[in-house]
Amino acid sequence: MRFLFSTFTLFAIVLLSAGCAGGRFSQPLDKRLVGHWEGLREEGSGCQFLAWKSAFRTDGSFEIIFFRDKARTQLIQAERGIWMAANGRSELKTEGVGQSEVYLYTFHGPDTVHYENTVKDPSADCQADYQFTELRVAQ
Repeated sequence: MRFLFSTFTLFAIVLLSAGCAGGRFSQPLDKRLVGHWEGLREEGSGCQFLAWKSAFRTDGSFEIIFFRDKARTQLIQAERGIWMAANGRSELKTEGVGQSEVYLYTFHGPDTVHYENTVKDPSADCQADYQFTELRVAQ
């Protein structure tokens, strides 16, 4: 009986640990955001042109790749991390960055999503950094 209890306890600990590992699988994920997306910001109003591709995965990981050109061939940088989203609120925790970014999002059809950053610097030259739209792309 003691062996059975010990085996059950060990099994329960392993299951609980697996479910909590990295916090990835326990976070809420709005499944509508899972997939591949593209966005761009036109030059003007203190802003430089910027294009990007993003991928949000079901395991809670994300990758965003930024480009200097519309064809998305001139790489600027890539960011990776973990994400969670539910009820119109998305949070991105980028590797190597101390603080998460939090956005409010709304869908305009199944393949268009608009984001607005919840923290804004009114003195920033480019206010377009705080609002943007992404379009779903097929992979």
